[in-house]
Amino acid sequence: MDQDSKELDVPWLKIMHAGFNVGFRWAFASVVLGILGFLMSNGVEDSIRVILWSPIAMIAMGILFAFLGTLYICTCCFKWARWLACLFWFLLGFVHLAPFVLFPHFCLITYLIACYFSGAGAFSQIDIFWVTLFSVSTLWWTWKLAKAKWIRSLWAKCLSYVNDTETAHKKLAKAIPELSKKQPLLPKFLSKRNS
Repeated sequence: MDQDSKELDVPWLKIMHAGFNVGFRWAFASVVLGILGFLMSNGVEDSIRVILWSPIAMIAMGILFAFLGTLYICTCCFKWARWLACLFWFLLGFVHLAPFVLFPHFCLITYLIACYFSGAGAFSQIDIFWVTLFSVSTLWWTWKLAKAKWIRSLWAKCLSYVNDTETAHKKLAKAIPELSKKQPLLPKFLSKRNS
C-alpha cells in the first residue's frame, strides 16, 4: 500500500468465511431445487448418485466463492494482483481475437507450409503470386497494428487501472462492510421456518 494512504484493517478470514457460506448456500439451493427435475428426467439411481456427490460440489463452490472474495481484496490492496487481473483479461481476449488479428500471418505461413509439403521442388508462378500477396498483406497489416491507437489506449487504461491505488483503496473501504457480513450457511427457505 502507499505511504500516504491509511492502512485498512481487512478482515480476511471473515470475508473468506462469508464467501464460503455464500457459495455453499448457492450450490445447496441449486441441488435442492434441481433434484426434482433431475429425478424426473434421469431416474432414482442417477439422482441418488448426484445427491451423494453434491456435498463435494457444495464445498468446491464455497471454496470458489471464498477465493473470488480474496482475489477481489487482493486487487484492491496490491498492485501485483491488478497486474495479474489485466494479464488474465488480455490472455482471455487474445485467445478469441488472435485469429482475426493474425489472419494474414496465418495465411502466409499456411501457404508456405503447404507449398513445402506439396512435393514441388520449385515455386510456380501462381505460388510466387500468392506468397507475394500474402507477404504484402501481412506487412501492411503488421504496420497497421503497430500504428493502431486502440492498442495504445487499451494499454493506457490498463496502466491507469494498475497504478490507481487510491481508487482501489476507496473501493475496498466501501466493500469491506458488505463482504464481511455474516452469511448463513443454509438458504433462507430452509434456515428460517415461518410459523
